[in-house]
Amino acid sequence: TSKSQTQTPFPIGHRSLSFIDASRSSRTVTAEVYYPATTAGDNTPMANGYFPVIAFAHGFVMTWSAYAPYWNALVPQGYILICATTETGISPSHNDFGLDLAFLISSLQTEGSNASSSFYQHIATTSAVMGHSMGGGASFLAAKSMHSITALVNMAAAETNPSAIAAGKNITQPCLIFAGANDCVAPPKQHQKPMYDSVHSVCKTYVEIT
Repeated sequence: TSKSQTQTPFPIGHRSLSFIDASRSSRTVTAEVYYPATTAGDNTPMANGYFPVIAFAHGFVMTWSAYAPYWNALVPQGYILICATTETGISPSHNDFGLDLAFLISSLQTEGSNASSSFYQHIATTSAVMGHSMGGGASFLAAKSMHSITALVNMAAAETNPSAIAAGKNITQPCLIFAGANDCVAPPKQHQKPMYDSVHSVCKTYVEIT
């Protein structure tokens, strides 16, 4: 939960960000960030308090703008939602996408310690990685690569290459997996259920929506 000094619900602020990952040949990782603000709008000041970061990953050939219901629900409650805008093409790299999610969390947490950043002293140490379909599978890859991520949540997660199912064996964070019983794109039996079974967390929940 957020450690805020202002009563919810918070207005929603928005910034477009770009980070350089020096560990991956100076890869540019772009994102749209929605955060608790003093007033709603672009580049408005953040509200007082420390807020957890949620890195969100889009589905195959989808854009971040399709997921407005998530930031409209979560940001007013005191969460920062950072939507990755990489790997939107027809031949995405699932591995890079997963690493982008982890990198965005660590980058924003670093911004919280940077006195010249608008996020200075507003970023909590807790975080989650979250995604839909391809992005749900990539969230497993992110959680595997960065064990300091606090939690894993995804919707209709799809198997990836490298395998999200295999990555689950290295995941110990609390995990919440949503599936659709009649999903014909990523059927639970081949996708979400094996992912859930593979996760090594003592705190995991599988929700199948009829």
